[in-house]
Amino acid sequence: MKIRSQHALLSLTSLSVVAMVFAVLPAATVSAQSSTKNRSYQRPMSKRPMSKKMSVGLEGYCPVCIVAARKWEKGNPNISSTFDGVTYYFPNSTLKNKFDKSPAEFVPALRGDCIVCYAKHGKRVAGNIRHAALHKERLYLFPSEREKSAFLQDADAYLESDVAENGHCIVCKVAAGKEVAGSTRHTVVHQGLRYLFPSDKEARMFQKNPGKYTAKQQRMEKTAVSNNSLLVSVSGRSACAACEFGVSPLGVADELGLAIVGKDKQVTVVEDAHKLYPEIYKARFQGKQVMAMGKVVKQQGKVTWIQPTSLKLAN
Repeated sequence: MKIRSQHALLSLTSLSVVAMVFAVLPAATVSAQSSTKNRSYQRPMSKRPMSKKMSVGLEGYCPVCIVAARKWEKGNPNISSTFDGVTYYFPNSTLKNKFDKSPAEFVPALRGDCIVCYAKHGKRVAGNIRHAALHKERLYLFPSEREKSAFLQDADAYLESDVAENGHCIVCKVAAGKEVAGSTRHTVVHQGLRYLFPSDKEARMFQKNPGKYTAKQQRMEKTAVSNNSLLVSVSGRSACAACEFGVSPLGVADELGLAIVGKDKQVTVVEDAHKLYPEIYKARFQGKQVMAMGKVVKQQGKVTWIQPTSLKLAN
């Protein structure tokens, strides 16, 4: 096999046919073998962590090459684009133009931070290109193989972990005090998080001054938590409220409902879960570990009904 350039190539290994998860490993050189079915790829030598002040994404590798062509190719610092505070390099202007048309399609999830660390612990931990995975045409980076393995065990569980405000419009909540579901058709990426809006109007308002809304929302959350009587936090396994406990959501009695069963056998029914968190609602029979925060609307014996402000998978 002839090596036409010194560009890094992609080693792509299928890890899960069912989930369609692929491992992505950058390589610096290619060593030819007698059989084309067996090729040895050498990883690049470890480098010092890049300074955050540089804000160069993927250590200079082209994001379009990784996601669209499944190969690791170094970009040219003179051909670059900046998205969400991170600058990316490209080998040529054609790839740069492709990126500029839809940057969110190519950048790593959570701006390169570990999605597992964020989903499980709420922490932003920088990922590394040497521990990367490509799942459903989206690139994920992890600080080590441990987090990567946790992701690959159930990658679909993390698909919505970087969606801010549980998919609700932050502009609607901050400006009008309303809980309005956003749409993926109107998505704005800010600091690695995906904010959804019901229309372009709210999306443009947020883009004009995102800090205005995120800062006020943080203050609102702190006030709610400090009031103590407004919010409760619960965790446990998911279950069907009607099937297992014979209770239904208060707002929609004909829905089976999502219940969270705690270690003390306390049952929490999550109101409007079928509308607000459809993916978790569909998987309620699987007994997955979930965490929720919300306002108590009713208590009866060991059953509590809450209007949720957040609901996410715990693992």
